[in-house]
Amino acid sequence: MEKFLVVDDEYLIGYSLAALFKDAKREVLTAPDGRTALKAINENQFDLCFFDINLPDINGLDLMMKLRYCSPGTKIVIMTASEITESMMKAVQENAHLLVSKPFELERIKELVDRILAKGRPLYRDECAEIRDCDSFIKWIADENRKHERKLTSGSITCCPVSLCGEASPGVLSAHVVDVSDAGMCVRTDCPLTPGHLLRLSDTAAEERKGIVRWSMSAGPAEAYRAGIQFVTDENAWNGPLQ
Repeated sequence: MEKFLVVDDEYLIGYSLAALFKDAKREVLTAPDGRTALKAINENQFDLCFFDINLPDINGLDLMMKLRYCSPGTKIVIMTASEITESMMKAVQENAHLLVSKPFELERIKELVDRILAKGRPLYRDECAEIRDCDSFIKWIADENRKHERKLTSGSITCCPVSLCGEASPGVLSAHVVDVSDAGMCVRTDCPLTPGHLLRLSDTAAEERKGIVRWSMSAGPAEAYRAGIQFVTDENAWNGPLQ
């Protein structure tokens, strides 16, 4: 029987992932913190583990390294709702199979995890293109090829958060556009953008569109933060945070 471990201090995420993957041939354990997770790792041999980076007691990446040392065959999925530094990204690239930015779609995660288990290694983008065009809420860590060509550009844009009812909420942030494609853009900002938030984007040409923040990471002191934004045309397509 396969065994999964889900480590996240958000109860609903642990419950949802456990319900998603548990069946007659698979057991799924959950842990709300690092201490409980370490106990489970010492007592079980897991086929796959989900680790949230920000746990109340132990950093999820530290758990990843401990697991990689004692169980090198275990597949690892890292989850985060906050920005990550370049050094953190390097650690994930070297030790995990997938980095998932919250919020995420449960059905999509199941399909990706099933493929990881079948392949026995991280998935390449060209292996997963049929799942959905521009699955930008997943940060693929095995290959840098992009389905949509990105063009380097230079310009400024304003980002205004949008509330769930569609009205602009207080706070406007200026950002520098690094590159852009038909599917989205990468921007540089002085402040982090929260993954999952819906933004109203306006450029100097007065063109306005909406986008969802899919990932955000520290780019070092010189550049502050970078974020990936996926363009959307229908707010109903926005998959908000798990609640």
